[in-house]
Amino acid sequence: MDGSLPLWGSPLNEYIDNYQFGDIGQRKKVSGEPGSNLTREAAAALSALAWVGDSGGPNDSKALSSPVTLANLRAILKLVQYPRAYRSLARPAVIGGCIKLMSGIKLDGRFSPFSYEYGYLCFRVLTVVLGICILDRSARLDDSIQAIEKNIRAPGVVDLLYHSVSITLCLELSEELVMRGKEDRFDWVFGWIKADARPNLPPLVMIPDIELLFAILWDDRKAFFKALKSTYHPGILAVIFVLWRVSRRERNPTKASSQSIILNEIHFRYDLIVTYDQQDAMNHLNTYIGTSIETWGNNTQQVDSEDCREVISAYIDRFNPSNPFLYKPIGVLDGPIQLHSLERFVSTGTEDLLPTVLKATVKRIWDEMKAPSELHKPDIYVDAIRDTFANYAIILQNRVFARMADNLRQELVDNIINYDLIDLAARAMLMLELPSEPPAPDRAGSIDFLPRVKHFYGQLGASIPKSYIYLISEHCLSEWLKFRNYLPWYPEVRRLIPKDREHIKKCLGIWNDIGRALGYQVDEASQFKCGYARCHDPLGMGSVQFTCPVCRGGAYCSARCQALDWTYGGLPHANSCVGAKALVKFQPSVYSPT
Repeated sequence: MDGSLPLWGSPLNEYIDNYQFGDIGQRKKVSGEPGSNLTREAAAALSALAWVGDSGGPNDSKALSSPVTLANLRAILKLVQYPRAYRSLARPAVIGGCIKLMSGIKLDGRFSPFSYEYGYLCFRVLTVVLGICILDRSARLDDSIQAIEKNIRAPGVVDLLYHSVSITLCLELSEELVMRGKEDRFDWVFGWIKADARPNLPPLVMIPDIELLFAILWDDRKAFFKALKSTYHPGILAVIFVLWRVSRRERNPTKASSQSIILNEIHFRYDLIVTYDQQDAMNHLNTYIGTSIETWGNNTQQVDSEDCREVISAYIDRFNPSNPFLYKPIGVLDGPIQLHSLERFVSTGTEDLLPTVLKATVKRIWDEMKAPSELHKPDIYVDAIRDTFANYAIILQNRVFARMADNLRQELVDNIINYDLIDLAARAMLMLELPSEPPAPDRAGSIDFLPRVKHFYGQLGASIPKSYIYLISEHCLSEWLKFRNYLPWYPEVRRLIPKDREHIKKCLGIWNDIGRALGYQVDEASQFKCGYARCHDPLGMGSVQFTCPVCRGGAYCSARCQALDWTYGGLPHANSCVGAKALVKFQPSVYSPT
């Protein structure tokens, strides 16, 4: 512990119990003014923090002359309950003071403010003050205060202050979507540039302070995530927003790359635990931050197995949130997209979570398709299915699958069977738009769906032992055959033109490749024909096939034809299948046509 700082308070595993959603003191809004004692204490604390912000850091003589205690930080946070006190919190220098005090908490030579309550409270104060300052600079603070006072008892918003900040950022980012390239007003709000026809503003936060915050969050990303995941702390979008703006302004390639990596990591972690009222603004930020995701992917650095488990568990929890007031079930497309980033946290010690990752993702898609929570175009489902196959295939490539215990492999196989992945792939194929048709509400245009679903099954076969592939193939045979027989007739049923027939032919080719990956012997040149010569439906228009469970020789449109062929069809199967003859000998009724 650095003797120049106040006591750091409780460690992470203890202080998280004091900041739960049920703690009404963290949430309630009070109409009116705070008491004089609280006002004086908070004002003194804000002045001390601002003094640190204007100094060189936590060890500077200015900072030491006006120390900030845990009680000071708590007094500032109590003001959040009083909307009329918000203007007194709009003190930009406090932001830098919080960052510098956080930087003074180190363990083993690395920043670790979230390991102790003091650093956590500094971050809470930083979040509050930064959000209020953005509202103030955007000329929305007074309106926000009035709206909060008017809706103090509104049950539908998790936290009205953070919600106001979220709405402001959402509006700014929405406007930028229309006026692409007009980002100057963002930096004008922070006081980093001059803008025409707008007053000059002093810096809201100094760029070197934000660069320091980058380093702090990176060093302490494990404790940061655990602290926010375990406490009620909505609304750090303002922090992510300012990180994004600094990274966008950076012109040094090395620093820009480093900041991009940190930004993507912090953004992804928060995206896993963001409260529902922040989600819209978060989605807008995703549009911009996601453009640099590959830089992060190529430079991922895992902390340890415990942290990886925390991240993967948070992903799973989003599908069935424990607190429906704070969180809504994850969007049908959001989960599959996040799988791409989740792969970076797959490591030794997380194997037991991986079957559940697939189960939760696929179950969400099925549930939404069967009972949509909102109106979706089919391309949303196709993209969700595509991304699930594509991104879980990346997870399958991880070395942990080679060391996975048999019971976990069996769990993965059970999930693949029980949640009908083969049927999911078939349904997505039928939702693809035809080449001759313009994009229509009932068709999807995912041009890369076919190769991605093929790759998934190919990777599955390469990642788990063949004995488990045989289990999948045994259970999926009837579904695979049914769709295999349907595809050749699909162009005839819909009377498709040649261009569209070629598309269906590609689908059939991919379906055959999936069959090969599952161990089926596929003859692309032959079209199904019932093996019983007297069949009433020899071309299988009923789209059902039966085959011998022993030798899998021959194919029939029904169990009746299979039995009749055994008895009256000239006995080719009866003579060739030794196993079936033995079965009939001991169980004569098996192939009885009666």
